[in-house]
Amino acid sequence: MWQNNMEQYASLHGISLARAKHFRCTGEHLVAHSEGGAASNGNIVAACLFCNQGRHKRKNPPCPAEYANLVQKRLERGAWNSHLLKWRHHQPVAQVKAN
Repeated sequence: MWQNNMEQYASLHGISLARAKHFRCTGEHLVAHSEGGAASNGNIVAACLFCNQGRHKRKNPPCPAEYANLVQKRLERGAWNSHLLKWRHHQPVAQVKAN
């Protein structure tokens, strides 16, 4: 995930800026506001934009514990969001100097 420099993240992973935007770090509410979830440290975790938007768009979003298990299983297989990194763009993103 990236927080401040999408161009650097895209260059590091050899992906387009369009793909890199999906990896922006966001605050994921484990229990959505619409379901009574609080804006508290215990209810907010870091998640990429792709995951944050996707989880709550599901017809039946998994509860936080189920979702944590899903994430852990995919991470163990090295499969979490790998589909977003596989599709390399044709032209390299200009190199960005690290600060």
